[in-house]
Amino acid sequence: MTQPLFSPLATEVVRVALPLPIDELFEYSLPPELATDARPGCRVQAPLRGRVLTGVIVERGERKASYPLRPLHALVDSEPVLSGPMLGMLREAAAEILCPAGIALAAALPPGSAPRVHAALVLSARGRLALEAGGLADSARKALGLLEAGPRRTSELRRSIDPESLAELERDGLVAPARVSGRPTAQIATQRMVLLEPGLDVEVACRDALGRAPRQAELLRELAAAGPTPLPVLRESVPGAAPGVRELVRRGFVRVERQAAPRDVLGAPPPPEQPVTLTAEQSDALKPVAEAVRSRSAETFLLHGVTGSGKTEIYLRAIAEALRLGRQALVLVPEITLTHQIVQRLRARFGDALAVLHSGLRPAERLEQWERLRAGQTPIAAGARSALFAPLDDLGVIVIDEEHDSAYKNEEGFRYHARDLAQRRARLSGCPTILGSATPALETRAASDRGPLRRLVLPSRIGGRPLPAVEIADLRVERNLTPRGRKLVFSRVLARGLRENLRDGGQTILLLNRRGFSTQIFCFSCGRAEHCPDCDITLVYHATDQVLRCHYCGHQRPPPEVCAGCGAPEVALLGIGTQRLEEEVRLLLPDARVARLDRDTAQRRGYTQKVLDDLREGRLDILIGTQLVAKGHDFPGVRLVGVVLADVGLHLPDFRAAECTFQLLTQVAGRAGRDLAPGRVVVQTWTPEHYAVRLVKHHDYEAFYTEELGYRAALGYPPFGHLAHALVSAEDAAQAQAAAVTLAAAALPPPGVELLGPAPAPLAKLRGRHRVQLLLKGAAEEAVREAARRVRDAAWRLPDEVQAHVDLRPINML
Repeated sequence: MTQPLFSPLATEVVRVALPLPIDELFEYSLPPELATDARPGCRVQAPLRGRVLTGVIVERGERKASYPLRPLHALVDSEPVLSGPMLGMLREAAAEILCPAGIALAAALPPGSAPRVHAALVLSARGRLALEAGGLADSARKALGLLEAGPRRTSELRRSIDPESLAELERDGLVAPARVSGRPTAQIATQRMVLLEPGLDVEVACRDALGRAPRQAELLRELAAAGPTPLPVLRESVPGAAPGVRELVRRGFVRVERQAAPRDVLGAPPPPEQPVTLTAEQSDALKPVAEAVRSRSAETFLLHGVTGSGKTEIYLRAIAEALRLGRQALVLVPEITLTHQIVQRLRARFGDALAVLHSGLRPAERLEQWERLRAGQTPIAAGARSALFAPLDDLGVIVIDEEHDSAYKNEEGFRYHARDLAQRRARLSGCPTILGSATPALETRAASDRGPLRRLVLPSRIGGRPLPAVEIADLRVERNLTPRGRKLVFSRVLARGLRENLRDGGQTILLLNRRGFSTQIFCFSCGRAEHCPDCDITLVYHATDQVLRCHYCGHQRPPPEVCAGCGAPEVALLGIGTQRLEEEVRLLLPDARVARLDRDTAQRRGYTQKVLDDLREGRLDILIGTQLVAKGHDFPGVRLVGVVLADVGLHLPDFRAAECTFQLLTQVAGRAGRDLAPGRVVVQTWTPEHYAVRLVKHHDYEAFYTEELGYRAALGYPPFGHLAHALVSAEDAAQAQAAAVTLAAAALPPPGVELLGPAPAPLAKLRGRHRVQLLLKGAAEEAVREAARRVRDAAWRLPDEVQAHVDLRPINML
């Protein structure tokens, strides 16, 4: 029996948030069989304009529409997957940053966990009669025969039936379109478990029923002693276990059932560790945090400590206090590469009672970890940005390590910042938030001055160890001393430091925030550089594959033998990338154990962790890397850090360029000298006089903060103003420009809000699409938001071939 297309005018309906760029809820009627279990927070399959989408029930209530409503197709969850408080928080946060609720709610759920809906065909009444009457062509009879047992996916039918034949059957009314649900992409691993039947008296069963079956009696006693046992384990440990289990099942003594068997994503456990004795500075910082945990205060703390000052120990003590009170903890790190380190510290202190959530896990592994949290099997969740949505109902503390990192901003769909959303969740849970950093974001540091945040300072390293000495190598001077025609890679001071550190048994990190072998192929005759045809950037040479590659769209081609512009044979590699740097290091120090870690190598599953473990355990001498190696890591053997080119990000068209450069340099400098041996840092730069470079020499965050704050105040940038960024893209440049003009006209900025643009984006062409941007800037956040809302509404009315999005509180505007 099929559902009617529309339902009668029912009084109770559900309002569903669908993952669409539409800022409204959709009303559906409830079929009687779904009425009991359909609750807010449950996912449902709902029809919309010929499609079936998976959405989340937000409300149940009296109907608002006066016209017939379509019924829901199916209920995905028997229990809510989003709690009431989480549902409310996400809706509020989405409204604040102009994101449709359905997109925000979808972002909070494990990817691939909902059943997939597929187009299908079903045998019509007319088709059934035709099949019974006979006289059909072979292809038609075969197709109708396949559908006789029920609907089949269209894609599956096309493997054996010609698509044109299927279309003809549909035109003749012999088959009809339908939808069928398929299995979710993410599947929880299960295993067959052998369990005793409840209430079984094992000794009585062995004496009476199994008196003449000693092996079965022995097997039953083993199961009673071991408890529920995986069937494969039983087969390995007990000869003849499989037939024995079958016989015990037949007699009603045991049962075999499938149970969840989450994959191991934690690896080997670390040695247990005991809390260390806190310094006086750590004790002073911990007191207000612990009191906030005990009093259920939603206070936010900025834990501002230099690198190596013991911030992680404060996190662990706060978590311990939350667990002592029977509450839960959430720990966020900015990069997947940092997850392993914090997880190891948590396991060493608290055991394996934690779950890990980040995009580096396979969808099924991620779902399993999420389900463990949802079932209350563990009180601690750790991971990257998306772990913020972990299903924890009684949070006692939230920790955001390296809070300044731009990776905490989600750049697609639900464009939230984890720092802002964490504080909102903390208010909901009644727990403190700890924002930890040696180089806090300017907005965070300014908020601590104004009062919403409480700043706790750890000004010195543990044990009184000094911060590493920093030397600035002026590449302009080095260039004048380099023989003509030779590539300048290492300054004299850095080359000498590399040799001496290797000789003395120290380890080195070399930072170059650029992938590849060189920056570009350049013609000395006409000045032409090889560019990506689809993106407005130069191609990068990768020596391993011997190709030029675009780091945005993936376009690649062989390097030219002659210039494509003028035909000259004198084309050369300019600049330097991580691959080229690795080659230079091996030439300089042929006996050194060298590894490279960047986005290219990190794509190999398990490679990143192996390299970091090798460095930590002393199996590497030199690690070359991009910003992946710069932050949060604790490598006791690293005595030297070399920054090969400090200016890579300094001159980007971004008002945060100086801040990001200072943070990156300070963070990577902090990897040196974390053990007893003193550390040393060499920063190579073409602009040693720039304050973002100069102040790194003295690790002087406060001086940088004061100087950068002055520039921000003069220009009205955050924290003195608020921004909204709109980006328009289209394959046709004129169409992109026209659409941007339309959005600019729709903004109608009120007094006090400035509209900048339309103007070409810094990356004016990306993946074959031309990009134009607008920027709204003003002192009053609500005024900026209202203008941005008008831009967003106009963006939704643009033609389908034009893409546009609006980002309130943007971080990346390239």
